[in-house]
Amino acid sequence: MTPYLLDDKGNEYAQIIVVLVENDCEETTRLFEYNFKKTYDPAERYDKINKFLSSEFFLDKNKFSDALFATFPKKNKFISKIVKKGKCILDFIHLSTNYRIECSPFILDVDENAWENVFWHNLNFNPSLNKDIDVVKFIPNWKKSKLIRILE
Repeated sequence: MTPYLLDDKGNEYAQIIVVLVENDCEETTRLFEYNFKKTYDPAERYDKINKFLSSEFFLDKNKFSDALFATFPKKNKFISKIVKKGKCILDFIHLSTNYRIECSPFILDVDENAWENVFWHNLNFNPSLNKDIDVVKFIPNWKKSKLIRILE
């Protein structure tokens, strides 16, 4: 999913890529790491990970929380601002609905399982990624979020 990241006033930062992480993600993290280290061919990595992720991986919704995760350069000023404020908005359109999801953003510690999972997942798609990043966890506040139907 590629929502636009906004601050709580609606000021746009950028369109970002967010990922889901399993509640118990250690096994999948090892798979992502193994897949990356197995070959130097980025096309082969992409193909294998894409097949895995588009198979049955997401079928059991109970394996996942509703949090979303994304990577950013360390000490990003916009990220620091929204984390300090404790809220932001993820805004995207799917089919005929505009979703404006208010979230509480948190920067994960490097030793957290979700940090490592997101790192290895993203490295398979972006081999130039390095560990000098922040992984941000966005926890939705569904009561303050909006769904806007788009009528033509």
